Amino acid sequence: MAEEATQQSIFLFHGEDTYSSHKKLQHWKNAFQEKYGEASNIEVYEGKELKIPIFNTNLETLPFLCDKRMIIIKNYLKSAKAEDQKKVAKIIERTPDFVILIFQEDETPDKRLSLYKKLKKIGKEEEFKNMTPAQLTQWILKEAKTREFIISPTVANYLSQHCGNELWRISSELEKIGVFAGENPITQAIIDDQVTPSLSASIFKLTDLLSERNSKESLKILQILKDSGEDLTRVFFMIVRHFRILIQVHYMVSKNEPSHSITKRLKQHPFVIQKTSSQAKNFTSEQLETIYEKLLEIDTKFKTGQIKTYQGDDREFQLAIEKLIIDCCS
Repeated sequence: MAEEATQQSIFLFHGEDTYSSHKKLQHWKNAFQEKYGEASNIEVYEGKELKIPIFNTNLETLPFLCDKRMIIIKNYLKSAKAEDQKKVAKIIERTPDFVILIFQEDETPDKRLSLYKKLKKIGKEEEFKNMTPAQLTQWILKEAKTREFIISPTVANYLSQHCGNELWRISSELEKIGVFAGENPITQAIIDDQVTPSLSASIFKLTDLLSERNSKESLKILQILKDSGEDLTRVFFMIVRHFRILIQVHYMVSKNEPSHSITKRLKQHPFVIQKTSSQAKNFTSEQLETIYEKLLEIDTKFKTGQIKTYQGDDREFQLAIEKLIIDCCS
């Protein structure tokens, strides 16, 4: 009977989609307070601040003027030592039925950890994975309706591609452009004017433009990223990473390997594989190899000091990338 009660009261939320995870936790906190009315019966611990003796005592402390207590522990599996996690795993076996115990992790935890194994065994695990492109579009449409904004499925899909798979950012940008549009529909033109593309979305767009040999728009995207405050070194290495994945995908697609197999082998999100598989059709293997060789050449010159950068001055590095874009488009 004790074990059955424990299974009903211990939860683990984790995954890449931290927006949905945090929203779910907030919903539970609001529902708890609405039902039991005592905010003092909700305790929140940041993982690195959790003191085991105090937690051990507090876990069995009776609620104040109501039937339940809620204890929330954030990012403990990520930050705590393995020995401490073993102790906590033992303690939570005694979780009383008047306690709702929630562990929330902003990443997928190491499944070899003793505490993870214990939570999976005696609690309820919920993983929040990043959404697919189709799910993102549906999420935007639902959010827009809730906020009384007008947006079509096509424009919602465009916004998701513009922002990348980042729900925190999409939510914020949707609010901004929805207010800007007012009673009028949100359009692609409004998104282009009001929303700076995410780095990942910009890299995809840049790759599309390179395949079209459009140097003018490619250079424009690079400048937009620079003007928006993105670190040029990070931008460059994202380009290198993208073309490394693109070369691998191009090869696998040429061998008629299914997308789910490519996703599993490369350990990438299905969204990335879907986009790169589409882009791979626009390049020959020779073109991809040539571009990658040029990227490696810039990388070598950068790391050996032949391309010089100083604090607040990366003009040589930017010029090298711009020359690469022009060469690829010529």
